Amino acid sequence: MLAQGYPTVAARDMEGVSAGFGMLRSYNLLPAFAHTTAITYLFRPEKTGKGLGTRILHCIEEEGKKSGIFVILAHISSLNEGSIRFHQKNGFFEAGRFRAVGKKKGIVFDTVWMEM
Repeated sequence: MLAQGYPTVAARDMEGVSAGFGMLRSYNLLPAFAHTTAITYLFRPEKTGKGLGTRILHCIEEEGKKSGIFVILAHISSLNEGSIRFHQKNGFFEAGRFRAVGKKKGIVFDTVWMEM
C-alpha cells in the first residue's frame, strides 16, 4: 500500500524478475474527490499481451472498492492505441480528450481520459 492508502500491485515472472506494476493514486486531493483515483501501470514491453495487466487491474479494482474507491480514471497518450484498447476491453470508456497537449519525438499527440 502507498502512504495514501491506495493499492499498489507488483508482478514478477517465474524467474522472480520484475514484470511490472499497477497502482492507484489520488486524482484530486480535495475531500470531494476521495472516491476517485487515477490508475498508473508500468510493464516490461516483452511482458505485455499475456493477461498480466488484466489481472493487476482486477486486483487493484477490488482493493480500491474496499477503500471506498468507485471511480477509476486512466490518462493515456493517444499514440498508445494498445492501452486505449486494453482499457476499453476492461470496462473503461473515453470520458474526455485534451487535444495536441503532448509532443514526443516530434509527434504531437492528444491525451485521452478514460473512466471506469
